[in-house]
Amino acid sequence: MEDKNEPSTTWNITGSQDFIAGSQQNFIQNNVHNTGFKPEDVAQLAELIRRNGDLLELPETQRDELIQDAEILEDEATSTSPDESKIRAIGRRIKELLVSAPADSMVQQMLLSAFDQGVGSMLSS
Repeated sequence: MEDKNEPSTTWNITGSQDFIAGSQQNFIQNNVHNTGFKPEDVAQLAELIRRNGDLLELPETQRDELIQDAEILEDEATSTSPDESKIRAIGRRIKELLVSAPADSMVQQMLLSAFDQGVGSMLSS
């Protein structure tokens, strides 16, 4: 016979990331969906690329493409309704250009680090 005083277990887990499930009583977990970027981080990345793109020793056409893509990324990320698929596509192009720089330099590492902070987590989505 079921004990009426025994609490029942109800699981409502939808769209969760890194959740914990088990047999704990009175378990509460709040999950926050993170889109993978903050507009201020994207703006900082774009500014760093504008200021330091020349130091990557990329051919002129690739350097111009990198700077233009950074500006497009910033505009999209700070728009009233950012298109995440567009941000991912532009982010992939930027990452390819940063990685393809001929000299492994401190500037390249700084920009890659800023990229990872700005939009890198979106690329794995």
